[in-house]
Amino acid sequence: MHLDDTANVLGSAEFFGICNLEQRRMLAFASEWIQLKAGDVLFKAGQVSPGAYVLVSGELTSTPKSGSKEKSVAITEPGTVIGELALIVKGERRASVVCKSNAQLLMVPRSAFLKLMQQFPEIAAKAQEQVRSDIEKYISPIEQVSKVSGLKK
Repeated sequence: MHLDDTANVLGSAEFFGICNLEQRRMLAFASEWIQLKAGDVLFKAGQVSPGAYVLVSGELTSTPKSGSKEKSVAITEPGTVIGELALIVKGERRASVVCKSNAQLLMVPRSAFLKLMQQFPEIAAKAQEQVRSDIEKYISPIEQVSKVSGLKK
């Protein structure tokens, strides 16, 4: 696929909105296209991923580690970024992701994103803000319950 096409796929993903077109082209150059068939495993819980994935087409299911109380989640929206934190930190996946239908994804390597942040410190600042915003979406409801129940930090 053409470099500009790949950069446009990255542009369709909300997380990569922090990058301008030239920065997305740099990431596109390092990225890898992945074709999966129904039943294929993208990654298993506990594995360390080399980066994040952008769904281009198809349907995936994210299933938490066995014993977890979390529910499986369907991933169907093109442009969805799977595992954006893997762009920044090397850590184990908390869930397994399996293809429900044939799927096309773009894998953005952590090494390329880290290099981009080194070259463009403003990207690091924007990534930090994006991650902080995402985490606050989880923490805010927890804080509300804590306040109502009278628990302190």
